[in-house]
Amino acid sequence: MRAHVKGIFFAVTITMVGVLAIAFGLTSFGLGETTIITAMQVLKVLAIFIGVMIVSRRLDNRAWLHGGLLGIIYTAVTFLILSIIAGGSFDIAEGFLFEAIFAVIVGIMSAILLRLRKREV
Repeated sequence: MRAHVKGIFFAVTITMVGVLAIAFGLTSFGLGETTIITAMQVLKVLAIFIGVMIVSRRLDNRAWLHGGLLGIIYTAVTFLILSIIAGGSFDIAEGFLFEAIFAVIVGIMSAILLRLRKREV
């Protein structure tokens, strides 16, 4: 349980720092909308991967399940934090469901890749 909290904390922290960097890039360099969307998706994948990496160090089995769980909790936590920052509008749009599914898939795939790497080395 402690590893899960640590993994989610690091994933959310990476996301918040990345969001600030993307916002700085938007204001300073006039990044386009497609660049921002791509950067945000890459940031999410990186954050979830690092979170799963932290969690999987302490696991012996069912890493894929823990990776998917980290992905869904990460999505919920970042949604809450970003909603508070946006002024408290907790409107769950249809995009949230797709983001949650994306995060679960990334979490599962990250756990599988990390497990395969661990066994081959």
